Amino acid sequence: MTRHLKTVLLGANVASAKYLLKTDAKGFLDACYRSLNSARPAVEELAEIPVVDLEDILEGKDPMIRLVVAKGSDGSLPRNQAIALLSILVAEQPKEVLEIGTFMGTTTRHLAENLPDATIHTVDLPEDFDPGDAAKINVDDIHLVGKRTVGRDYLGTPVEKRIKQHFGDTATWDFSQAGNPTFFWIDGAHTYEYCKQDSEKCFELCGGRGVFLWHDCNTRHPGVPKFVMEWRAMGRDIRRINGTPICYWKSM
Repeated sequence: MTRHLKTVLLGANVASAKYLLKTDAKGFLDACYRSLNSARPAVEELAEIPVVDLEDILEGKDPMIRLVVAKGSDGSLPRNQAIALLSILVAEQPKEVLEIGTFMGTTTRHLAENLPDATIHTVDLPEDFDPGDAAKINVDDIHLVGKRTVGRDYLGTPVEKRIKQHFGDTATWDFSQAGNPTFFWIDGAHTYEYCKQDSEKCFELCGGRGVFLWHDCNTRHPGVPKFVMEWRAMGRDIRRINGTPICYWKSM
C-alpha cells in the first residue's frame, strides 16, 4: 500500500472530505495529512486513560433498564453504549439529569423512561441554527446538525412532560436553567474547547459532586481525550468504559 493511500484511509473524515468537493486531489490529500497528524496525540492520550469494566462501576448492583431495540440513525447511541449509560443511570437514581446534545432525542427519551421520578434537562443548538455558521463557534460533527429534528423521538410520548428542552450554544447558554442536576451526559460539540467548558460548567453547577459521562472519547474526536487527560492530571480519576468510547467519573 502506498504512503499516500494509507494517508487517505487513515486521515479521511468529514472535515477533509469537504476539501475534495471544493478543491483538487492535492488539497484533499493535504487535508488528510492534517487530519491524521491531529489524531496522533489522541492515540497516545487514549492509551493513557485507564479502562474499567461496567460491572466494576456498578459494584454488585444489578440495575434493570428499559431499552427499545431498534435500528439507530447516524448520531444515535449504539446499543452497547446505551446499556452502559442507562445501567449507571439507574444504579445512581439521580433526581435531575443534564444532557448536553439532544439531537433526535432518542437518548433523552431513554433517560426519562429509566428514571420515572426524575426531571431530564437537555440542551441543543437552536433548530434554526445555520450549519454554515459552524466555523464561528467551532462545532464538531457539523454534518449532523442539519439532519436534526430536535427531540423528535420523545415528543408526544408519556415522558415528554418530565423533559425540559433548552436551546442555545453552551458557550453562552445559562447553565442555571438546568436546575440542580447531579448526573451529566456530555455529548454536544466534541471539540476540546467545548468539552472543557461544558464540563467545567457542569462541575460548577453540581458543586463538584456528581456523576459525569462523556461520549466519543476516541481518535475521531481528539479534543475529548485531550480534555480527559487534562482533568486526570488534576487528580480526577476518569476512566473509559471497556468496549465503548464513553468516559466515566464519579466525583462524590
